[in-house]
Amino acid sequence: MNEGDSWVSLYDAVSQINDYTGKGIEYIERIGSLAKDRAVIENEYSSKMRALIKKHGIRPKGQETELMNSVSFIRGYYDFVAGLQPIAAQHEIIAENLKTNVIPFAMQKIAEYKQAKKQLEADNANLQKHMTNVISDMNKSLKEYSKQFKEAEAAMLKYAKAEKNMEISRLELEKTKNNYQVRLGSLEESKQSYAVMTTKANEEQAIHYDKKLPQLLENYRRLHTNRILDTVEILNKCVEAESSVHPIIGSCHNDMRKDIEKIDPVKDGNLVVENLKSGHPRPLPFIFEDMGNPKTFLAGSGAGSIETIDSTFKKGTLMSKKEGKIIARKQSMHQKFFGSGSNDKKDTGDYGTLPPQQRARKLQGKIGDLEKEKERAVQSREGVIKMQMAYRENPKLGNPVDCDAQIAQYGREIDALCADIQKYRIQLDDVNAQLNVGGLTANSINGSDTPPSIRSVSSASSGVTSRVNTINDSHRNGGGARRGSFSGSNGGSDVDPCVTNGHGKDELYEECAPPVLGEAIAQFAFDGSQDGTIRMDPNEKLWLIEKDEGDGWTRVRKENNSADGFVPSSYLKTTWYK
Repeated sequence: MNEGDSWVSLYDAVSQINDYTGKGIEYIERIGSLAKDRAVIENEYSSKMRALIKKHGIRPKGQETELMNSVSFIRGYYDFVAGLQPIAAQHEIIAENLKTNVIPFAMQKIAEYKQAKKQLEADNANLQKHMTNVISDMNKSLKEYSKQFKEAEAAMLKYAKAEKNMEISRLELEKTKNNYQVRLGSLEESKQSYAVMTTKANEEQAIHYDKKLPQLLENYRRLHTNRILDTVEILNKCVEAESSVHPIIGSCHNDMRKDIEKIDPVKDGNLVVENLKSGHPRPLPFIFEDMGNPKTFLAGSGAGSIETIDSTFKKGTLMSKKEGKIIARKQSMHQKFFGSGSNDKKDTGDYGTLPPQQRARKLQGKIGDLEKEKERAVQSREGVIKMQMAYRENPKLGNPVDCDAQIAQYGREIDALCADIQKYRIQLDDVNAQLNVGGLTANSINGSDTPPSIRSVSSASSGVTSRVNTINDSHRNGGGARRGSFSGSNGGSDVDPCVTNGHGKDELYEECAPPVLGEAIAQFAFDGSQDGTIRMDPNEKLWLIEKDEGDGWTRVRKENNSADGFVPSSYLKTTWYK
């Protein structure tokens, strides 16, 4: 039995079929309402996603350092957040697809099916009305036939009674007979009419159940089938509205995975080292210095009064009876060249408070930014010059004189930028000189017989000289100790070499004549023309009295103890005593 035949069997359930059809149309309306609500939700999701991206994807101004902006895991995080932006856009597209492809189609089908259902209801009502009229006509003819039958029966009984009555006249009998015959005629007519109406009712009923009602049921079946197929199509359109963007979302996810795979802890670790490495040498091992026995000092000096002891300690000196030398506060090489660090320096814009390597990176970045600004200013000035030339060729376009002020302004900006670039380049050269001085040690370690370039030595020496001069000036003003150690000889100093250095914070003491820590052979000649250095000749033997603290300079003393000073560490072949 096919589907059409099965629906024919529902000839007595047309009303239930009509109700079922109405419920099916209501579910299409629910799907349309679902699509509308889904579109609203997708738009809200997209908006909230964008707000989330804006909240978590913007780099905090002034809160993240250059290191935090360069490591891969921070970049991976911001790339991940940025990858959510196209996903949010795709959800907006889902909402647009629902509004464009699903909701209008659903509304159209709902209207069509409501109209079709209304038409089927009208057709069913017409069929039922027609059958009701046919049956009503048949019942009327039956009622008339029944009435005529009763009247004919009564007339027949009356005629039969009159015929047996011998007292009735012939005229009365004839009249009764005629009435009976008339009633029989009327009965026959009503009977024929009833028979015709019955035949007609049967024919109409056959047509109703064999043709008209099956056709109506077939129309309901088609409406049912089409409604379900359209319901399936609407649901598929809902899925397609979302699945159409899945490849794009999948591509976004793949891009996000690629960004995440770029996170490299090894590279991040190298960046941490590169950005945070100061370039300062590590501190030297602590040296134990035996001050001797205070009782020996008091017994030898003959000054045992409390005032003498107090004044001695206030000056920061002690007298050793055994060697007869005054002990002064120790000043490291870093303090000699860069100061004691007791005064906090403020950053003046040249990154002077940063360690050398970090300062070099900052200066290079600053120079690069200034170069870009200069390039933009030059291009702007060239544009104004071209515009001025166009004005001169065609005065209708404008007055060439109006461009002079802009050209002059750009010229001043370019000059200022050039001056700033030159200033920062000088500072960068100075920092590079410091770093290059420390790098000269590698030649001696590698056993190279070739002396460093004259340019490297001269630039490094000039940097050291400027710092030594600054220190000497501060010592002159503040009574600094060991000025003779920078003069190149022990003679010619008018200040007691055993006076304290004036810093007052270093609790270590050393003797004015530093002990010999090793010996060295000069590999190359050094003129010692810079302040704080001494001259040496090739193959000259020298005493080592202070180690290189990472600045590329070693303090030595002549073999005959005639002078001491600093020489390049890479010029020496050293042997340190254990």
